[in-house]
Formats: sequence, C-alpha cells, structure tokens
Amino acid sequence: MSAFSIFKVKREERWLAMCLLLVFATFTTLLILSHFDVYTMGARNGFWSIFTKNFRVSGYDNWSWITLSGMRIHFETNRHPLFLSFLYPMFLLNRWLIEQTGTNCAVFFMASLTLFSAFYSVIFMFRIFREVIELKRYDATLLTLLMFSFAHVMLPTFVPDHFVISLMLLLLTIYLCGMKMKQKQLLSPYQTGLLLFFTAGMATSNGLKTLFAGLFANGRYCFNPKYIFFGFIVPIALLIGIQQWQYYAFEVPQKAVIARIEANVKKKNAQKTAAYKQERNQWLATHTGKNFDDSKIGKLMDVSTPRGETLIENFFGESIQLHQDYLLKDVSWDRPIFVKYSWWINYAIEAFIVLLFIFGGFIAFKESLFRMLLLWFSVDVGLHLVLGFAINEVYIMSAGWIFIIPIAIAYFLKLLSFSPQRVLRVVLSLLTLWLWAYNGSQIVTYFL
Repeated sequence: MSAFSIFKVKREERWLAMCLLLVFATFTTLLILSHFDVYTMGARNGFWSIFTKNFRVSGYDNWSWITLSGMRIHFETNRHPLFLSFLYPMFLLNRWLIEQTGTNCAVFFMASLTLFSAFYSVIFMFRIFREVIELKRYDATLLTLLMFSFAHVMLPTFVPDHFVISLMLLLLTIYLCGMKMKQKQLLSPYQTGLLLFFTAGMATSNGLKTLFAGLFANGRYCFNPKYIFFGFIVPIALLIGIQQWQYYAFEVPQKAVIARIEANVKKKNAQKTAAYKQERNQWLATHTGKNFDDSKIGKLMDVSTPRGETLIENFFGESIQLHQDYLLKDVSWDRPIFVKYSWWINYAIEAFIVLLFIFGGFIAFKESLFRMLLLWFSVDVGLHLVLGFAINEVYIMSAGWIFIIPIAIAYFLKLLSFSPQRVLRVVLSLLTLWLWAYNGSQIVTYFL
C-alpha cells in the first residue's frame, strides 16, 4: 500500500468527507471571525497578549498561533518534538507576509493544517469501519458521523492545537495495522519506523501506542534485529536529535530574552505583577488537585481529584457532551473542575453510550485489533485516571482514545441479526443527530 493510495480519496468516501469538511470549515470561520481584527493584526511582537487574551476554548492552547506569528515557543518540545518542525516553514512564510501586507496569517495557516488533518481523520475512520471491520456503507458512514459528533472530537477539528493531527496519525496507524492483520501480512520495519516517527513526534505518548500496534501486527517479528533498528531505534534517535537541535537553536536563546522581558516588566510594574501572580496562584490552588510531590514529574501527577466524579462529568461526560454551564470555559482561568449537566437526559445518553461501549467491547474482545485498542485505552486510563496527568481537563485528551467507543459499537452492530440490527441502527441515527445538534449548537452559540 503506497503513500499515494493511502491519501487518495475513494469515490464512496467523497461525500461524507467533503460534507464534514464543510462543517469543520464553518466552525473554523466562526472561530477566526470572533476576533478577526485582533487575530490578523500584523504586530512586531506582543503576540502572546494578543492571542491569550482573546482565545479561550476548554483548555486548548493557542501556542501554534504564537509560534507562527513570532517564533515564540510555549509548548513543550520534548513532549511534541515534531510540532515545531511542522510549524517552522509556515512561520517563515507568515513572517514574509506580515512584512509585505501587514496582515498576520497565522490563523489561516493553522486552519489549513487542522482542516487537512480533520479531513483525513474522517477518511481513515470511515475506512476502519468499511474495510477493516467490513460494515455496510451506511453503517460505516453512521458510525463515522457518531465519532465526530462527540464534543471533544468536534472541537479539535478547528482549535489551533495538535490534537487533530495526533488523531489523524493514530487512525492511520489503526487502519494500516488493521489491514495488515486482516490480510495476515507484516508491517515492514520502515512502515513501523515512519508511523513511530510521526505519531511520537506529535505526542510522545502516542509512540507507545504505535509500538503496541507493531507488536499486535507482527508478533515475534518485532524482536528481529532489523525491525528493532529501523522500526524503533532510528525514529527515536531522529526525534531526539530534532528536539535537541530545536531546543538549542530556538528555546535557549528565547529563554534568555523572556527572562530579560520579565525582569523589566517586574521592575516597572512590581506591585501589579505581584498582585497578578498572587491571584493566579490562588485560583490554581483552589481549582487544581494536590500534586504527588514537588519533583518535575511529581508535579504532573494529581492524587486528590475524585476519580469517580471525573469519570462521570469529564472523562465520559464532557468528552461526549458539552456542559451547558461554564460552556467551553478553561479550568485554568474560569471554570470549576466539575460542572453538572442542567438536563437529566445528558446523563441518560452518557450512560447509554457507555453501556454500548461495554457490550460492544465484550463482543469485540476476540478481535486482535480491538485488544490492541484496549491496550491503547489502558495507556490513557493509566496516564490520566491513575497517575492523574492533566486530569483536571482530561476531556481535551479525548481525541487520543475515544475512537474505541464507535469501534466497539461497530463490532456489536455487525454481530446482530437483521431485526435487532435495524433497531440499533435507528437508535444510533437518533443519537448521532442529537449529539450533532446539541454540541454543534453549543459551539455556534459560544462563538456568536
């Protein structure tokens, strides 16, 4: 399977992908138009203030806009070693455009990248249902629409963060490995190496999932020296080299500049700076959980946030259906950790989806692909619910795991006989319509 054939859109995929692309483009347009004059301001500096004061959506970051505007790096390149490499060519072009036109095109460049990733996420999700699981075309379309009706799958398709890029790469990995398992073929060392390079490059935790995918697809062949070298050592070494070069070429000089700026600001506005810092620290202290310890890793681990309430309101709740109160607010600024739904129907729908996931999971467990996805799912559960990493805004991580729910439902739907299958199809259609109408209207209301 060549790279060209993977990205070539097939006839039966076109209408679905193009219709969803139109929806994602509409959301993107609403986001950009919400502060168009500010977002496109061709300033010489001050981009951090321009964007962070005007963009706030559920904890998603706008660091990509800031990087594309002035090459300031606020995300952690050791956790996203390739993200800067994706952004740097666009930064160079954007800098030239600012000089020539006085217009900052960062929002348009990032929109192009997210829309491309969202478009192919739809394609790969549909292919998993259609070609790997072998559902009927209508069912594959329905479950793809269900997947993208989930709140925090819908949001990454237009916010300026890396999550939809990760989603596209993970779905590509599932599709390729699923086809290899189905055809009883092996992933070559070079295919694994490329998948690992890009998935881990966008988010390092994804690299572990890609290694698990290779293990399920190839079995004992994973321990072949050639496979280990080209499928694991080479991509990891390249990522480390790229990250270190970026660190010393961009981040070290930037830290020195920022330290001078902060010192000057503190000197000129010492009282204001101290008051702001105290206010922020007080908010974070009362709206975040207790850390494991004061070490660098320990600070990332939350040991006090209730896991049960997290599962109901955030992990399965907000991930699938937005809460009406504190709509799209950021827990770091103006949202409590837990928000209750105003309507009982939201809890009923959440419980129904979780039950479908559980029933589907029991049925799908005999499939190697689904067992692989359960292992992936355990990575996210262990990272977020057990260790407590980013547990206060765990819903923004949904794009890294929530595809397991419609895939489990797909195996359940496929197993049913004609009459029960038809009933479930109708129920899923109504559920999908509800989620699109509910989440979509909430998003439109927020930006209008």
